[in-house]
Amino acid sequence: MGEHVHFLGICGYAVHGAALLAKELGYTVSGSDAFAYPPISTVITDAGIPWVNSYAPGNVERFGHPDLVVVGNNVRPGNVEWEAVQQAGIPTTSEIEFFMQLVGTRERLAVLGTHGKTTTSSALAVMLDHGGLDPGFRIGGIVRDFDAATRLGSGPFVFEGDEYTTAVWDRSPKFAHIKPRIAGIVNLEWDHPDIYPSFDAYLEPFFSMAASMPHDGLLVVNGDDPAAVAVGSAAPCRVELFGCHEDADWRIAGTTSSGLSQRWELIHAADGTVTRFMIPRPGVHDAGNITLAAVLAHACGVPVAASSESVRHFRGPGRRFEVLTPERSVTVIDDYAHHPSEVHAVLEAARRAFPENRIIGIHTPHTYTRTRALLGAYETCCQAADVMVLGPIDAARERGSEQTVTEEEVQRAISGPEVILVRDADEAEERVNTLLEPGDVVVVLSLSGFDKIAERIASHVCEEFPAVRQ
Repeated sequence: MGEHVHFLGICGYAVHGAALLAKELGYTVSGSDAFAYPPISTVITDAGIPWVNSYAPGNVERFGHPDLVVVGNNVRPGNVEWEAVQQAGIPTTSEIEFFMQLVGTRERLAVLGTHGKTTTSSALAVMLDHGGLDPGFRIGGIVRDFDAATRLGSGPFVFEGDEYTTAVWDRSPKFAHIKPRIAGIVNLEWDHPDIYPSFDAYLEPFFSMAASMPHDGLLVVNGDDPAAVAVGSAAPCRVELFGCHEDADWRIAGTTSSGLSQRWELIHAADGTVTRFMIPRPGVHDAGNITLAAVLAHACGVPVAASSESVRHFRGPGRRFEVLTPERSVTVIDDYAHHPSEVHAVLEAARRAFPENRIIGIHTPHTYTRTRALLGAYETCCQAADVMVLGPIDAARERGSEQTVTEEEVQRAISGPEVILVRDADEAEERVNTLLEPGDVVVVLSLSGFDKIAERIASHVCEEFPAVRQ
């Protein structure tokens, strides 16, 4: 194509995917970011894309004059490079709108909701691929089954539907631009209080999305989640329910677990068909995630039995209950959980997989607004752990703003386990390594990865603790 596209925020999961696809399609690609770190920064460099890890006015022309600038939603008002783009009059678009251009008229599927979108989207891509449909996808994490967060493909395109704002000039949620014919809602719970001041405000764009579904479309919602069911009622298209409820169109039954795996039966009410699922993931929430993916794949023509077979060895996205030391006497699990409900789900999954073991959680709350708004949820979210190591609140996009809540307040809110407050990842690593005994399970719960602490502790475990015979 030859056009030069410059990406602001190029090391974000979604933006870097757009940059890689643009390069694959023949665009000249460059970019910039700030505070970027591996693995995405490494992926961009290894792809041969020139970029710089700081924002500056000169970056706009640093790699040649761009024909278009794609702006990630981490770019904030006052960003000096964004201001230079505006002054230069260069055409701009958001990351999600650029994806829409790349996908064109292909079938678009969207996975929406508060928790579990990345895992569900990843499973859906695996199922469609196994079904021979050559899917493309845009997912908010590295899908280990493909070793990528995005793929062009030629068939249906899977979007993880982000409810956060689109761009500095567009406060609507990213998923509002997808306009899918087939969509699913995993669950709905208040999140992003910096954008949505109440649960009702959070739900509003989901209602709008449901109401805008085409009449020949399909919306699949969690029948066990009243908010999701309410949203589904606004859709003019066919709506199907999944979950454990007796009235679900796709009913989950007989869930059992053994170690790091779980099994269940999926009953299709329309014809009584029963399909048995087994996945190498212990969390009960993942039974719902995988079920939703199977129903969406079924809508694309993939038999449910084929979807069940495709996920028997599902690796899933990175940092979603990712076991780093599978053959050691100490198990280290790395997870992206940052919302208190996600922390609860992951720790419960760990307790389910290791009912007799000591569980040591390491957690950094994410953003001041979320931590302040959801502080009360910390009372019960860590009770499956025996010890919690609590690090500083990750300011993330609120870096430089007033800190309206402290780590000490989170520590006081947590009920159940012993809570150890640490100043940084180095102190956390030292405290945990000193605590470790054979049989322990360490679960890292942090959006940013807390300076790769899971990998660091896993390295220590591999040096100090013997392998266990399988």
